Amino acid sequence: MVLIWIIGIALFIIITPKNLKRKLILAFLVCQALKWLSGLLHLKFDLISFPTREFPNASDILLATEGFLYPLLCGFYIIYEPKNNFLIRVVYLSICISVLVLIDLMFVKFTKLIDYVNYAWYWTWLVFLGLFVITNVIYHWFFRNKLLFEPEKRISP
Repeated sequence: MVLIWIIGIALFIIITPKNLKRKLILAFLVCQALKWLSGLLHLKFDLISFPTREFPNASDILLATEGFLYPLLCGFYIIYEPKNNFLIRVVYLSICISVLVLIDLMFVKFTKLIDYVNYAWYWTWLVFLGLFVITNVIYHWFFRNKLLFEPEKRISP
């Protein structure tokens, strides 16, 4: 679990360009809120469980994956999304989600972090698809007017 946090923080520091950090943080926070809600629904309906958690008395959700790793990877997806045609964007999205599902399946199979109770990998793929698309729509809606986010020009006396 500690390795997830270390790798995630290192990726944020090393891979994220300085001019895209604020955009990644917005995408991270939007995806984190949606993933948190999704995780709560999955737990409520006994679809998944998290046998090992950071705060077992406070929450049934694993913060390392649900609150940090997956939203961070969603943020990377959004800031590095190609601006080309629609087909390239769909292929890029599919590859990113498939890699994320493989990571999730490795957590299920080789660790005690995630346990699929009444769940399957394809539901994970569809949930990530929905999360990434909704996050992308909100992200582009937020940054639609580029003039609002230009640095202010100071008038020298």
